[in-house]
Amino acid sequence: MIVSNLELNQMVLEQRFNNVAHKTLTIDLNHIKEKETVMEPWDKDEAWLEAVRGSVGDLNIIFVYGFGQGLGIADLLEMYPNRWLFVYEPEEEAFMDSMQNYDFRDLLSHPNLHWLSVGESQLNMLFYLVCSYMQQEMAFVALRHYLDHDMEILHDIKKKFTEYSFTFNSNKRTEEFFRQDWIRNSLYQMPSMLTSPSIEQVRDSFKGVTAVITASGPSLQKDIEWIERLKSHALVIAAGSSIQALVKHDLRPHMTVIMDGNEINNKVFKDPKTLEAPLFHTSSAYYEISARKHDQLIYSVMGNDEFSQYLMGLTKEEISISSTPTVAGTAIQAAIRLGATRIIMMGQDLSFPDNQYYSDGVGHVEAKATAITVQTATQKILNVKGTYNLTDSSFMFMKDSLEEIINAYPTIEFINTTKNGAVIEGTTWMPIEEAFTLIADQHVEPDPIESLIAKSKAEINYSKKEYVQTKISYVINDLKEMKKEIIDIQKLMSKIEEHSRTKPMKAQNTLELIEQKWGKIANREWFEPIFNTVMPTDLREFDQQLPFIVNEKNLPIKCKLINQYLGKLLKDLVEKESFLEQLLNESLIKISEIRPNQFS
Repeated sequence: MIVSNLELNQMVLEQRFNNVAHKTLTIDLNHIKEKETVMEPWDKDEAWLEAVRGSVGDLNIIFVYGFGQGLGIADLLEMYPNRWLFVYEPEEEAFMDSMQNYDFRDLLSHPNLHWLSVGESQLNMLFYLVCSYMQQEMAFVALRHYLDHDMEILHDIKKKFTEYSFTFNSNKRTEEFFRQDWIRNSLYQMPSMLTSPSIEQVRDSFKGVTAVITASGPSLQKDIEWIERLKSHALVIAAGSSIQALVKHDLRPHMTVIMDGNEINNKVFKDPKTLEAPLFHTSSAYYEISARKHDQLIYSVMGNDEFSQYLMGLTKEEISISSTPTVAGTAIQAAIRLGATRIIMMGQDLSFPDNQYYSDGVGHVEAKATAITVQTATQKILNVKGTYNLTDSSFMFMKDSLEEIINAYPTIEFINTTKNGAVIEGTTWMPIEEAFTLIADQHVEPDPIESLIAKSKAEINYSKKEYVQTKISYVINDLKEMKKEIIDIQKLMSKIEEHSRTKPMKAQNTLELIEQKWGKIANREWFEPIFNTVMPTDLREFDQQLPFIVNEKNLPIKCKLINQYLGKLLKDLVEKESFLEQLLNESLIKISEIRPNQFS
């Protein structure tokens, strides 16, 4: 049997770039013949490569506009063996033509081809990945054809990336602002985490099941009557505030998911009926909700919650839920951990169809506030009907993060049944009536999550409580010691700039002593996991400056830099110490109230 180039390439795409693999299934192959193919020269284009060298310089991340026949990409990978390439091909038909005519398995498998996006709808997905993980400046280059025919292309792309990066970083700063709340949440709900099964503990309990994830978009109300029928055939999981819409229609999901760490959740879960179903909560979720629920809880320590990981003695390999800006993303990950191999999404509009924000029944945000948001929305997004909906940056980021999650699970089937919502890359859209036929012969027992929790709680070890108590007590005492050591360093730093000019030898000796004392603080086993969670930006900024401080030869300048950057960091650490000590002590009290019978 002869296997075509397209089939060979598709196998690699499914493994590495599932977003592109899914895209190839939607491109009309007959339309390709009508398009003019852009050809690359077989010989190396030395003039183009020289221009690329000037653009790239020392930058480690290279955005490449165009895939072509892969020749230019191959030359770049050869020229830059230690750089990462993020490739964007705007022409879907041209990409498919190349996939049909050439065997790209080696190229597509190259470890330095870090990301590939095809078509305009996947450009933001690439930007999101760069902003999320790289935190570095990016070089922009284009294949020869695009440079010859439109010199403005790269300028436009760079402008789009700059705008995207600005909004992304603004969102990140907002996220940083709420980190103290997240720390409080994880510490205060430590008792519920110690007495409940984790999502990892119940992994694959429903292997092969279909999960229906409800979001709170306005399209949910169009299909909400299907929920009761779906419950007999699939796990129905309510993401965040969508539980309000379900409760209004007297519907109870198999499980509700909460991720948001904000106090507004008291409004979301104000009606006692919203907490009748079992609750899955993340470590950073608002602690009062899990406290009110008491039992029928499943939890997960988040991948970016290094603090809880340290206190509970968890390794990165034991964590399976990554942070996401949308609770639907958390619910999807939870469903997959439970064993779902198909995800059906409902109410995931990611936009404002018919100028609506939420589904009927979702009322935790004032109508006036949502109306203003809708009225001031200026961005547009393609919807499943082929027209456009108004949307905003917040929803765009949610969409990008969802698409990243979908791409990370190439073996999971994602179906989007949201009637008027945005097109979500990596999903297949179909009406709920059609999706129901796919699961009509599947069967889910009544109250499956309650049964699972009851069975799993008997396996929870009481000694874990004692382990966490010991860890917290140790950190409280060592935080006090750290504060004393910081005060000692601050005293040493108080006159170091003056001594650098008048007593250079004394200044040099003081610098060495400061380095030793700072090393003692920073090398504590709990320092990085705790302060990377509490104040990651402050630590990252100091780490970025550290090489410049170390390599500075001018003593007065070196001492000034130490005072400027280490001085600020030490001040911030002292401020956080009292806050942390208070939370840790309160958490210790709550944990001490746990009784052995709560573990069964």
